Amino acid sequence: MQIPDTCEEWKTVAEGFYARWNFPNCIGSIDGKLVRLQRPVRAGGSYFNYKKYFSVNMMAVVESYGRFLYVTVGAQGSANDAAVYNASSFAELIADSSNPLNIPPTAELPDTNTATPMVFVADEAYPLRPYIMKPFSSRGLSASERIFNYRLSRARRTVENAFGMLANRFRIFHQTIQMHPEKVNIVVMASCVLHNMLRTKTISAQALRPHLSTSGPMLDDIRHLPRHSGAHYNAVSKSVRDKFSVYFVTSGQVPWQWKHANIAISRYEEPDTDADSGEET
Repeated sequence: MQIPDTCEEWKTVAEGFYARWNFPNCIGSIDGKLVRLQRPVRAGGSYFNYKKYFSVNMMAVVESYGRFLYVTVGAQGSANDAAVYNASSFAELIADSSNPLNIPPTAELPDTNTATPMVFVADEAYPLRPYIMKPFSSRGLSASERIFNYRLSRARRTVENAFGMLANRFRIFHQTIQMHPEKVNIVVMASCVLHNMLRTKTISAQALRPHLSTSGPMLDDIRHLPRHSGAHYNAVSKSVRDKFSVYFVTSGQVPWQWKHANIAISRYEEPDTDADSGEET
């Protein structure tokens, strides 16, 4: 398990997200998972989570094929995803202005002159940053904001899929692990390494597929209007998200997005879905 540390490796990750999940300039999907364990001795309620069981919290960054790029595990179950992220070495590395991971600074969105940073996608629990995209809040969403949320969710599902594959391969994750938390951490890390090996073997012969289908409805009358207020808004982060929002309803739109975002249009034909890749073709 190795997080990329060269521009070329990050660009390869970004190519995968664009080809498989139609999200350009994306270099990873972030999420957390609770790993159930027996109640640690003299731990009080520190390992007791909001789902009412004892656990450790893991955070992972996943690439487009569902392989883990980065995993941290060991946080007490009572810690939320944002707290685990903020305490991780990953958060420190990607926020470091010296760019120790050699992430490419910016890249133009396909077929445009609009440049954005390379970004990670995450859910509402994570902070909005120029390099972390999260959904718009669900209240009063415009059509373009619903499209952005759908497209981000589609890319973000890679980490959820990875957690699902991990648990189905190693069924110990479907039950309470009868071990001390430190040993549970070792089990989790070893499982993630084995998962990556198995995924690499599975996908080694696969080639990247075309990034979108041209069949289906394409709209030219939807515009994105940036929000001018909001709690704890970071102007730079907001600007980056707005650029993606504009792109997804203009030259970067895909035919099936309108129905999945619950935007009614006529003459819609829903595409077939490739169950392995998650691509609509």
